[in-house]
Amino acid sequence: MGEAANDLRMLRYVAETARKLATMLPRTRYQMLVYFLDMTAVEAESLAAEQDRRGLEAHTPPRD
Repeated sequence: MGEAANDLRMLRYVAETARKLATMLPRTRYQMLVYFLDMTAVEAESLAAEQDRRGLEAHTPPRD
């Protein structure tokens, strides 16, 4: 589980960093780069959420 937790933290870090970079860039000159960074952040958060759900499902005991 330690490795999976590191993956989640890394994905969330990537999302946070991409969002910070996107807000630093002026939207007029670098519109496509800002869009790419925003989509990278969305994808990283989505992957982190999916891995988080899988981790919870793996540790949830089966119901009868």
